[in-house]
Amino acid sequence: MAIPYNNRYTKLAAASIVAFFLYYLAISNSLLETPRIPFQDLPAIRDDAHRLPTADDFLPHFEAVMRAPGMTIAQAKAGCHWPDEGKVNFQFGPDYDWAVKDRSDWELRKRRNQWHRFMRSGLIPYAPHADQFQGKGVVIVAGDSESMKRVRVVLRALKKLGSKVPVELHYWGNEVAQSDYDEVMEMWDDIRFNDLSAPHNLFKATSFIPSPKFPNLTLPNYSFKTAAMINSRFAEPLLLDSDNIPVIAPEELWNSETYKEYGSVFWPDIARTRPQNPVWPITNTACRMDEWEQESGQLLVDKTRFFYHLQLAAWFNNEQGSYYAGFLLGDKDTFRFAWHALKTQYGRPSRWLTSVGTLAPEAFDKKDNQYCGHSFAQHHPDHSDGRVAFMHGGLLKTMDPKVMTWQRTRGGVYQVYKRAPRDEDKEYNMDVTITGDAIDYWEDKPEGTKAQWCTRFRDVTARPLEEIIPGGFEHTFEDIPAPVIAAPSGVTAKNDALGFPLMRSSSRYEGRPPVPMS
Repeated sequence: MAIPYNNRYTKLAAASIVAFFLYYLAISNSLLETPRIPFQDLPAIRDDAHRLPTADDFLPHFEAVMRAPGMTIAQAKAGCHWPDEGKVNFQFGPDYDWAVKDRSDWELRKRRNQWHRFMRSGLIPYAPHADQFQGKGVVIVAGDSESMKRVRVVLRALKKLGSKVPVELHYWGNEVAQSDYDEVMEMWDDIRFNDLSAPHNLFKATSFIPSPKFPNLTLPNYSFKTAAMINSRFAEPLLLDSDNIPVIAPEELWNSETYKEYGSVFWPDIARTRPQNPVWPITNTACRMDEWEQESGQLLVDKTRFFYHLQLAAWFNNEQGSYYAGFLLGDKDTFRFAWHALKTQYGRPSRWLTSVGTLAPEAFDKKDNQYCGHSFAQHHPDHSDGRVAFMHGGLLKTMDPKVMTWQRTRGGVYQVYKRAPRDEDKEYNMDVTITGDAIDYWEDKPEGTKAQWCTRFRDVTARPLEEIIPGGFEHTFEDIPAPVIAAPSGVTAKNDALGFPLMRSSSRYEGRPPVPMS
């Protein structure tokens, strides 16, 4: 019997739906799973990949990495098993959605395959650009008036150390004032400026518009550091924050055994990465109890070897920044997890960071808060050395100039340090946190004095800074001349090595822009 037209149409539609569903399953599976090839054709993942001589030598290793079985969130979490997580200082709190409820393995596979596709089809090839990268030098991202004051401090510190290292300043658009440009150019023999917004850059960074009401107001995003590293003319750049003062000549770091072995040095922060963090399985890495999060106030990389690694780090916080910002803080850990994703060991100092700061008067009754750490002393990477290499004043920027002047009357801004009793044991956990400080211990505190942020190391005793920096750091801090800045009312004006109080300059760069690097 003939099938009625309407019935045939219904059956045809049903068959089409089934066929489409099966096709969708096949396609989605292919998107989520790396295609298989015969075992004998598989390249091998190299445990010593960090020793590969050039960026292009990594390509077979990358292919092996991307064909490895994917890790589930349960497998990634199993790598860390602290007996009491309440005693571990994690970067993100327990109330974040991914800490409360695990992200699905489907989402993690999708995100993992996204960076796989980028590595296979989105990379800037190394060979055509290899000749652009030469030598060693310092890279600083700066530009506005406040950061340029701190750059001048860094340059004066380098000069005092006898360093002649070449320097690059990377900025965005028209943020460099003519006066800042002229003064910095006079200070250093080998210094160049690079506008990251200009079309000549190899890697294109982005800024963002904070409000549609102000379409002409653009702000930088966290991709600027990775962009500066990729676009730098240096083959072996040392990235420095503008508030990070060298304590030893940077030339010594390129000669360290750690850097010679790994071609990179990543310095530690004070926090751990939670086991539930989605970045572990996305990068196919089991949670690690032996590493801290990364503190990117200083970063050393051989770009001739890790050109592609840097691009993956930039992809994490540039093209995919809105997603990864939910569980990675800015740019800093995109470097570490790019190396993890590509199964490449990175160099790290044998010693954890040391906190440097001030002490409240002995009469202050809140003993837990007597110490206020405002700077991180980061160390030479080699076990055989371990000297303080950098003084990174990340929280010093929050210290009111009135407080700074007062502290100088009672021992200085760099008075004491606190260090973990087992600072070479990478699994040892300190009771450390960052909290606010209202400076209640200053009896005659002027009205309007601003609160500050402090790093608290609660389990150890503060000791004189001279023990780890011969002669201390206060004289270095004060000996580095800085422009005279008007002090707040009621405070004696005095040069401040970090250029505080911070003042915004109304003068903008109106002439030709600083020349691009070429």
